[in-house]
Amino acid sequence: MIQNYLKIASRNLLKHKFNTLVNILGLMVGIASSLLIGWYVLDELSYDDFHQEAEQVFRITTFGGEYYHLATTPPPLYEAIKTNIPEVEHLARVFTWNHSTMRLPLEEDESQEVVFRETRVFIADPEFLQVLDFNIIAGDATNALRTPNALVLSKATAERYFGEGAVERGEVLGKEILFGGSREARQVSAVVDPPQSTHFHFDMLVAPTGYSEITDTDNWSWNIMHTYIKVRAEVLQGDGLAQLSKKLDQIAKQYAMPYLKSGESGPSESTELRYELQPVQDIHLTSDLLREHEANASIETVYVLTIVAVLIVLLACINFMNLSTAQAIKRAKEVGVRKVLGSRRTQLIIQFLLESVLLSFFAMLLALGVVEALRLPFNELVGKNLAFDWWSHWDMLLILVGGMLVVGLLSGSYPAFFLSGFRPASVLKGKMSTLSKNSLLRNTLIVFQFVVSIGLIISTALVVQQLHFIQTKDLGYERENVLIIKNDKEIQGEWKAFKASLLQLSQVKEVSFATGVPSQSLATVAMRDFRQEGADNGQGMQWFLVDPDYISTMGMEVIAGRNFKEELSSDQQQGLLLNEAAVKALGLEEPVGKTIIKNLGKNDEQKLEVIGIVKDFHVETFDRQVKPIAIQYFTPSFLSDYVVVRTQAENTTESVSAVESVWSRFEPENPFVYSFLDQDFDHMFRAEQRLGDVLKVFTFLAILVACLGLFGLVAFVTSQRTKEIGVRKVLGATVLQINNLLALDFLRLVLLAFSLAAPLAYLAIERWLNNFAYRTEISWSIFLVAGLAAVIIAWLTISVQSVRAALANPVNSLRDE
Repeated sequence: MIQNYLKIASRNLLKHKFNTLVNILGLMVGIASSLLIGWYVLDELSYDDFHQEAEQVFRITTFGGEYYHLATTPPPLYEAIKTNIPEVEHLARVFTWNHSTMRLPLEEDESQEVVFRETRVFIADPEFLQVLDFNIIAGDATNALRTPNALVLSKATAERYFGEGAVERGEVLGKEILFGGSREARQVSAVVDPPQSTHFHFDMLVAPTGYSEITDTDNWSWNIMHTYIKVRAEVLQGDGLAQLSKKLDQIAKQYAMPYLKSGESGPSESTELRYELQPVQDIHLTSDLLREHEANASIETVYVLTIVAVLIVLLACINFMNLSTAQAIKRAKEVGVRKVLGSRRTQLIIQFLLESVLLSFFAMLLALGVVEALRLPFNELVGKNLAFDWWSHWDMLLILVGGMLVVGLLSGSYPAFFLSGFRPASVLKGKMSTLSKNSLLRNTLIVFQFVVSIGLIISTALVVQQLHFIQTKDLGYERENVLIIKNDKEIQGEWKAFKASLLQLSQVKEVSFATGVPSQSLATVAMRDFRQEGADNGQGMQWFLVDPDYISTMGMEVIAGRNFKEELSSDQQQGLLLNEAAVKALGLEEPVGKTIIKNLGKNDEQKLEVIGIVKDFHVETFDRQVKPIAIQYFTPSFLSDYVVVRTQAENTTESVSAVESVWSRFEPENPFVYSFLDQDFDHMFRAEQRLGDVLKVFTFLAILVACLGLFGLVAFVTSQRTKEIGVRKVLGATVLQINNLLALDFLRLVLLAFSLAAPLAYLAIERWLNNFAYRTEISWSIFLVAGLAAVIIAWLTISVQSVRAALANPVNSLRDE
């Protein structure tokens, strides 16, 4: 029986080659789109799952009420947890201090060294790899960071230093690398090989030896460390986590709050302070806190792309339904004959469903080939390195096979029940009244298709508009032709001579030293407490040190007062610039000339005078308000800093080479590490840019599938109205008149779809735009353009079929009359 069903199904598919081809094309596009998005979503949902017992691992965050929510915690929290919370099995902190220059002595000649500049070096507590194992492939997780001068490398870093062969042979452990400016020898104690799907990427982990002034401080206001815990398995049962949270609350009340209220520094007036648990597996998609390791993704993006994938598959199924009903007239007599010869309706339903499943199977095979062919461009589009390893992901295989069956059954269900319901007496006599009773459902399907397509067009256009807004908004500085050199105290005593040498270059216009630059994560910027003289309340602010040329080099604007002056010693000792956000935070009405106290009660307490107000400038992404920033006169300090170089607009390569030659003259042993400010800025909005690009691609595919469905419905209607068209042609109707006649009903459906899609798209994009502190205004012109585009696309699609019917010889359609 099954063999007979398959034989008949194959014959029918081959008999109607054009419809079969269009059906397979639509289903292939739908399945391929859903598979590509499925792999992306699967990767996003798998972040940090690779750690052993990952469900027991949590990051502790600092919640300061309305003031802040930080991904970091203060150093003394470590000892407080060890002392007061026995439910924690392992505990570790990790923090970064400076970029480091590493040197590897050559084995053949130890007097010669290979120099590396490392920007992802972190200091980690001894139990770090017992909390987050990061897929350790060499060494012992328990002891890797317990020995003094221990150094843990990622596999990629180990290969960079010692070669792939040495890593594969296990010859890396025990090797020495000269660390930082002190050239202290550090021994490789372990190698890890984490996948890219982690919220924390590093190249080196360093044992905390030599950092006791940071790790052992009792400063509860210095939130600089990411703290991770691994709880015992029984804590996950019942109310174990709730009890653990209560103990963290008690630590905040017993230790942190008394310190903060003592007036030492920080938000001493905070009425609320908690240390909260955050599952490590949730960080990548749900965490957008201050001082993250790096920018995380958004769960909303995953939801959006999942919905898009489902909608495209639904469009493909609707496309199949429309094309199947379009050829119903051709198969009506076949159904009648089968029923007269004894076929039951159940058998006919099975026959039609088998055809759709067979089509879905062929579409799936083609989709797999398309997905593999598009793997590299898709990876480039989404910024990932997805392997599409089906055999390692049985869940994806099950989804693939199950999805193929669901798509086949879903797309074939309506045609199967519709066609199998024909009455043999009626269809054999040529009475096809049954077909007209289903017009409401078919019209509903076409409206749904265009609601989805128009909604995607509008949403994509508004995402692109927001990206354009980001690219063109006044940032408070000029980002073009600005070279940023990361200076980790290499150029320190000679900073003025270095600056003078750069200014002698014809390619250089201006130079400045500063501890903070736009597009830099504020997680790495020092904070200080500032308050008006005599005020009880202080305000934690980001703290920049800049020289007098910083404002002009960055293209910033002093809107009140003046800039620093090098000849005024008072500026160097007590001058202070504030941005507009800082003025508002301090409640200053006439800020210039006001006295401000920095770090009241601390060793570095200073009495400062506001000499100027700088127009707000964006340091972070547009989803955050501009933060209060206090700016003092630059002098070399314990802080790492940046050299900001504004170059001539022409010949960027020549400018970089010229600046590098000066750097090499002053720092021959340290690599020249730089970036361009405009590229750093673009990097901040990479996630939004990728979302826009992905939506463009899949919106096009959705429109393509919707047009195939419309094409099928037009084919159905023209086949029903063949005789009417023939009569009209005989009576003198032109091709254009016939085309307009057929198009009018469908264009009404498209306009109805537009009226439904516009408010839905508005609500969706309004919610997305609310994530931005600075956003574009929604323009109704975009809605009108999207509606017009949908009408034009629909009219062109309809015209392909209607013109073909209008050009047909009326003799053929009227022959049997």
